[in-house]
Amino acid sequence: MPTKLLRYKVINFRSIEESDWIDAGDNTCLVGTNEAGKTNLLIALWKLNPANKEPIIPLADYPRHLYSQYKADGHEKDVFIKADFELDEQVRDKVAKACLCDPEQARITSIERRYDGLYHILLPYSKIEQYPKSKVQKLLSDFKTILEQSEHFVKEPDALKEKVRGSLETLIPDNGSDNLQKEDIQVMLENLSKLLVEFGKKQNLPEFFNTRLISPLDKILKSFEGKAIETTKEIRQEILNHIPKFVYYSDYGNLDSEIYLPRVIEDLKRTDLTESARAKARTLDVLFKYVKLSAEEIYELGNDRKIVVKKYDRYDQEVSSEELNLTAEEEKEWAEKKKERGVLLRSAASELTKSFKKWWQQGNYVFAFEADGSHFRINVSDELRTEAIELEGRSRGLQWFFSFFLVFLVETKNQHENAILLLDEPGLSLHPLAQYDLAAFFRSLSENNQLIYTSHSPFLVDMENLANVKAVYVDKSTGRTKVSSNLRYDEVDAEKSIYPVHAALGLTVSDTLLLGCVPVLVEGPSDQIYLSMIKRFLIGIGKLLNSKEFVFIPTGGVRGMSPVTKLVTSRDGQLPTVLLDSDRLGKDQIKQLKDNLYKEQPDKVLEVSAFLGDKAFEIEDLLPVQAFIKNIDREFRAKEFFEDAYQAGEPIVDQIEKWAAQNGIVLKKGWKVDFARVMINNFDKVMKDVPADLIENWTKLFETFTA
Repeated sequence: MPTKLLRYKVINFRSIEESDWIDAGDNTCLVGTNEAGKTNLLIALWKLNPANKEPIIPLADYPRHLYSQYKADGHEKDVFIKADFELDEQVRDKVAKACLCDPEQARITSIERRYDGLYHILLPYSKIEQYPKSKVQKLLSDFKTILEQSEHFVKEPDALKEKVRGSLETLIPDNGSDNLQKEDIQVMLENLSKLLVEFGKKQNLPEFFNTRLISPLDKILKSFEGKAIETTKEIRQEILNHIPKFVYYSDYGNLDSEIYLPRVIEDLKRTDLTESARAKARTLDVLFKYVKLSAEEIYELGNDRKIVVKKYDRYDQEVSSEELNLTAEEEKEWAEKKKERGVLLRSAASELTKSFKKWWQQGNYVFAFEADGSHFRINVSDELRTEAIELEGRSRGLQWFFSFFLVFLVETKNQHENAILLLDEPGLSLHPLAQYDLAAFFRSLSENNQLIYTSHSPFLVDMENLANVKAVYVDKSTGRTKVSSNLRYDEVDAEKSIYPVHAALGLTVSDTLLLGCVPVLVEGPSDQIYLSMIKRFLIGIGKLLNSKEFVFIPTGGVRGMSPVTKLVTSRDGQLPTVLLDSDRLGKDQIKQLKDNLYKEQPDKVLEVSAFLGDKAFEIEDLLPVQAFIKNIDREFRAKEFFEDAYQAGEPIVDQIEKWAAQNGIVLKKGWKVDFARVMINNFDKVMKDVPADLIENWTKLFETFTA
């Protein structure tokens, strides 16, 4: 797995005083109104490690109301962006080896950048709370293999060898968990010390044990203490070299169809361009890199060349000039160069046409590049309009996608794996259906590249990806940008910002009615997230082949069931399926629905306990319990692990709340939704080794949805 962005924070950058930590999934959407600060959240992250070496410009980037203090108070050393990355395993192992620490301690690095461009590269998360048992098992297995091949061990008496083998066989404590605690490692080391006594005055075997087994275990033990990890300049550079590049794109960079080459040549050399002019110049630079010709070459080859002889006086003032025609040999050479330019332009256009077809689904376009004198033109034709038309004469949506496509292709040098895309208001000028296609394209793109984009269009809010949708809004009390994962209406300042999400819900409902999907009403976003996870898993193992599309619609709690149900009822009177928790509120709502609205269709009202047993189970009880417990202990630190307090077979939410209260943990309002996002962001780990009986329950549940 390549190095991955986990989260980031922006500090004193333009309109942003200090943002919350923003979690970054594979495909993250920042929704909000104009002027909320969405763009600044992207630009700050872009300048952490820009693919195009975008400069940091304090006059534009430092908060304007504080700029008078910038130079006087030495704010060039201020950090404006912090980000946590999960390092690639090979890099992690290399760093750990060089820093004499365990790879688990080097798993996450923190990168900060200052206004003067310098970086702080840290390994701040050195303290671990638990250690994967599988890693210790691998360490012990490798040790036993080498031990059996050691000539020192082979020569020992059989009785001693059997005792050593038996001790190693039971060395790892059986604590019923996938992880080991600090106490477990201490017990292992104590038992090894006792075992070494058996070797008496022998030197070779104790030394062998100390070097190959005890020393690595001691290093793991120290990682529980969280001692600071010292890094060298070389290691910090190694980490920085493996941080993904950021590719930022906005409408400012859209190409025009006709490009005046003398102005381009001038702009590409300037360093005082405005941000919008710099964005345009950047796209033009990318375009010429793509066709493998500089603007100067195209300009020179597009003009009839003559030799100009000038005469100057002793004061270096021009007194006369004379134009001489090219010789026949020079004309031939010049003609060959122009011919080569034509071949290069046609070849580049042909290659671009083929690549573009793989990405853009709104038409079958053919591109042509033309250079004539001082101008460079981009022409476009398609199956419906076969005549070539200037790019500017086509839709703004096509102009945007074409320009973005070039920037992405060139700035990542076709090596997309190590690039993170930052898109500012993509597809604003696209037709709604094209925006739907763009959202689908983003889903496929995020399989190889992390993607963060801003939007206030409901058509670009992916309802299957709500866990990674963030609301960006202005706090009225401070006038500063805030970011929240709470997509409910109870945050007054965020109401307008989250409107696209609720509009997207309405569009999803409409699609359900029009396209014949299966709507399932659930209580809230956490239910939606967990059922989407289960659906994704069942599709992956072939349990939902050729199935209708399921749409899980959160109703804002049990009280929202009745009104939303009426909205989603199909034209033929078929009510949507309802899935409710089996707690007291859920039971009451089930009775109310069956006695009234669902009186004729009671089988459409489902409760979680029907698939797990007759207890007050909630949607969380449908998830793999060990993965749930592991993530609870990781998210909420306490003296007592929840794993130790958990009682099998009992509803898990009540147990979590009781355990939290006993350990002084304050569960904030909406904690279940926040935790659901954690679970879906760890989908592969959560859905690893799912018990067969749970898969059977999931299959029955989804079969009931379509019954």
